[in-house]
Order: sequence, then structure tokens, then C-alpha cells
Amino acid sequence: MSYSTQEQIISIPIPAKFRETALEFAQEQPTQPKAKQVYVNTLAVLVVNSYLEMLDITTELEASYSWNQYGRLMADVADLLLTGVGRLECRAIRTGDRLCYVPPDVWDNRIGYVVVELNKTCTEGKVRGFLPDIKTSQIDIEELQPLERLIESSHLVHLRQWLEGIYKSQWQSIEELSCKRTPQVAFRFRGVRGFQLDSSEEVWKVIEQLFPHRSWENNLPSELLEKMSGNQVEDVESPHHNINSISVTDVLAQLLKTTEDEEKRWKLAETLWTIEPKHPAISARRIMDLGMQLANNPVALMVAILCKPDKTVAVLLRVYPIGNQSYLPPGLQLAGLYENGEPFLEVKARVVDNYIQLKFCGEFGERFGVQVSVNNANITEHFII
Repeated sequence: MSYSTQEQIISIPIPAKFRETALEFAQEQPTQPKAKQVYVNTLAVLVVNSYLEMLDITTELEASYSWNQYGRLMADVADLLLTGVGRLECRAIRTGDRLCYVPPDVWDNRIGYVVVELNKTCTEGKVRGFLPDIKTSQIDIEELQPLERLIESSHLVHLRQWLEGIYKSQWQSIEELSCKRTPQVAFRFRGVRGFQLDSSEEVWKVIEQLFPHRSWENNLPSELLEKMSGNQVEDVESPHHNINSISVTDVLAQLLKTTEDEEKRWKLAETLWTIEPKHPAISARRIMDLGMQLANNPVALMVAILCKPDKTVAVLLRVYPIGNQSYLPPGLQLAGLYENGEPFLEVKARVVDNYIQLKFCGEFGERFGVQVSVNNANITEHFII
């Protein structure tokens, strides 16, 4: 689909201090072609940064790869980090160009691509348009989408960026939320279906339940099995076996990589985030306190994602009671929404539910909404995988 961008073009003056910064970065480079590349990349980033400042969209210029001396030297990079959102790639063309080159270096880990047209004297930059993703090394500027799509994208929750540790401020870790709330919040996340995971033995009981008769060994690499052989794992049923917590963590992380069964994977993830919440294998999990936005009902929405071996993404949505509440308000509803707002999954809380949840799978680039409602109050959050 082609979009008319003529009315969307925004002109940004390029002051002398922008050109001085670009020249400084360019002079660090070992060759003239590399220096020219860094010069125009830097101007494109500064132009887009100025445009976003006009829209009150916060950025972290110095945290961008393009502002790192080593990053500029090693790659053709022109990213701008949007606070809590992700990295936006800013690619430059010159006046009269109809195609914009995008190097393979930046095809991943981006929330989108903006094309900036620089005039011959580099005193003006025109923000020509936006694309949320690309699959080729060249962008035809006739295919660019209106800049409203960029603004819209900046307000989405980009779940892929959670894998890089980039979160919007309202999305907290469980530990951060429990510090602001009460000890009951943290305690509520300590068990996994009847197990209180306060020892390695309890963790091994979960593993043995999921993989009976030591079948978990089939999923582990030989080096990990050799490492564990010195820790006396002959009898996982015995309370005296000597498996340290590091080995248990390694085993859980490896099983997450190799297990295809979705239910097993989520239970492994729950177990791992209970004993080591900051482990990189399950770091993409955040929670939002909805109380103030949901008529002061003390509930929180948790969202977690797991990358799958087939390159799709498993998504878990949960709503928990927080504060001093043990159960959710009866009738509270959690719904997953298509991009058009129609629900594709729904669940309602009963009288004694201490949480409700939805699970589904999607592909990178897919959008969906999450709505939590109770009585006449509701809140909807919009996501892109």
C-alpha cells in the first residue's frame, strides 16, 4: 500500500551546532566514506530528535548506539532511543533521492524507520515519513506512511523492546511494585501451583513433575550434565541430594529453550522467575498497578512474553489483586483485543479467584490490545509484539 506523504513532510532547520557535532563524530572515522556516513547519520538523528521534542516525546540521545563512539565506528547506525519505547532508526537521503538505503545492521531491534531528507548545504532536514518495519535494504519514499503512524507507534507498548530491558515507566518489576505496596504482593508470587519454592528440593519437585523419570536429561547439553554429575543428582526424590541453586537455574533456563509444550514452558518460566526474577531467560515480564485508573479497584495487570523456537512469541496476561485484597472483584473481566478493538479472548473473575489469565501466541510486528474492566470502569492498553 502506498501513502501520500506530501502533506506530512515536516521541515526542521539544522543549526550550526548540529553540523559541528556531526563533523566531530565524522572526524573520528578512519576513512572518508565512513566519515561521510557518520556525518549524515548524525544529522538525521538530530533532526528527528528535534521533531520529537516538538511533540513532547522524550528521548535519550546519549543512550543511543549512534551516540556511542564504538557503535558509530563498528556499524552503520543512526538510532534514537525513545524513553521506555525503543530504538527508532533515522536514515538520511539527499534532495532528489527516491530511494533510502537501510543497512542489514539495523533490520532488528527497531520500533520503526524514519527517512530524513537533507538539503545540499545541510541546513535543513525534511522528515519525510515512517515505516514500522522493513524487509529490504531500500525504502521507496513513496511507500512511507504518514508521520501520525510514528506518533501512534511511540504510544504503543513495544514488547520486543522488553527483551532489551527497555520499559515504559508505568511498567514495573514485581519487586518494585511490592516495595510500593505491601509484603502480601511479593508473597503472592512465591508459589507455583501448590509448591512454595524456598529450596532447591522444591524446585526439583516441579521439574520432576513436568519431566518424570529424569526425562529432563534429554533436553540438556552434555556439558551441563557433566557439571551436574559432581553434585549427586542420582535421586531427585531424596531431600538429601546436593544440587546447588545455580545448577537448578541453569537447568530451568535450558529447558525453557528446548521445550515445545506451551504449558510446560510457562510453568518453567514461573518457577525461574520465582527463584531468580532477574534471570535474562525470563526478563520480559512487567506489571502495572491499575488501581488509580480502574475506579480505585486494587488490581494489577501482569504481561510476560517468551520467545519460541519457531520465532513466534508466547504472551501471558494476568490480573492480580494487590494491597490487602486476597481475591479479585467478582465479575472483573480480562480481554485480549484485535487491533480493531474486537475481543479474541476473554475471561471473568469468580468469587474466589486470586488471579485470572489469558495465553496466546503471536508474531513480531503484530498489534493487540488488553482491556481490564469491572462494573462501569475499564482501561485498555495497546501493544505491539
